[in-house]
Amino acid sequence: MTTLRIGLLGGGGMASTHLRSLLRMPDAQVMGVSAPLVDPAVSDLCARAGIPVKDDRSWLLTGCDLDAVVIATPTDSHAELIAQAAEAGLDVFCEKPLARTTAEARAAVEGCRQAGVKLAVGHVVRYFAAYSRIRHAVVQGEIGPPGLATCRRVSGPPSGAREWYGDPQRSGGVIMDMGVHDLDWLRWCLGPVTRLSAIQSPLAPGSVAMITLRHAGGALSHVQLSWMDPKGFATAVEVSGPGGLLRHDSRDSQALQVDGWPGAAAPDAGRDDGTVGDDDPYLAELTDAVAWWSGGPPPRCRAEDGVAAVALAEAALRSALLREPVEFDDEPVEDVA
Repeated sequence: MTTLRIGLLGGGGMASTHLRSLLRMPDAQVMGVSAPLVDPAVSDLCARAGIPVKDDRSWLLTGCDLDAVVIATPTDSHAELIAQAAEAGLDVFCEKPLARTTAEARAAVEGCRQAGVKLAVGHVVRYFAAYSRIRHAVVQGEIGPPGLATCRRVSGPPSGAREWYGDPQRSGGVIMDMGVHDLDWLRWCLGPVTRLSAIQSPLAPGSVAMITLRHAGGALSHVQLSWMDPKGFATAVEVSGPGGLLRHDSRDSQALQVDGWPGAAAPDAGRDDGTVGDDDPYLAELTDAVAWWSGGPPPRCRAEDGVAAVALAEAALRSALLREPVEFDDEPVEDVA
């Protein structure tokens, strides 16, 4: 088994999540962490594992003899860091969104292509068991042609809201930061998007939004987003078709609910075909990326999908600003397991 030498850029909450995953992987060795500010959780993990931590990006990218780097930094820094990693000849895993703007995301993909390095993006919702099973059931025709899907993603104000999260120019607000998850998953599940419309609450700029999508296959979907839920983080999803309804709510004790029409057989969404049901989605997405870097198959989410998700979020921001629908020129969605 080849062990890849990996560096981590970032010292916040998502850096902690990815560091925990990397430390569980036998084919990954974390060589160092670089961040100007480091959360206690990251410091503790590094201290226990003997991993050096410095506020020195060049030390990590060029002085640690790396094979790859994981980027878990504020959104507006992603494009620059991807470019620097590619210039250093390193494969890259970048936490979502791939970049703050579509132009930056496309440049990141092209820069990695020209440098001959592989770029993976962390759209982890594709790896959550309930979402993966629902998508599998839809693709397999378990409910017939999907007609309507609804996603909800809510939380309280994010940590750091007074810093970069609270600056829409840096984070993109709730649409770019949280909504990009559901926009990516809906596109993966229901296919290319042709038109969208979005609104944001004027009472909480950047913190509450709703997005409606029209998909090329005829399905409609809707996304509800909020950073103003006192109960904290939660997600929910429903997809309906002529053959039944698939639904999941993270606040419900039942992981996945499947409803069929009276007298009809319920969709078999519980079937696990080996591509769904991951116990730890964050570990699963990094495992996919590391295996790909070592010569295995590409991960469940391609870098091009990361570009499309940023483009959808940016289109939603534009629609909310203009207060009118936006036509969307989407690419076909590759059927990755």
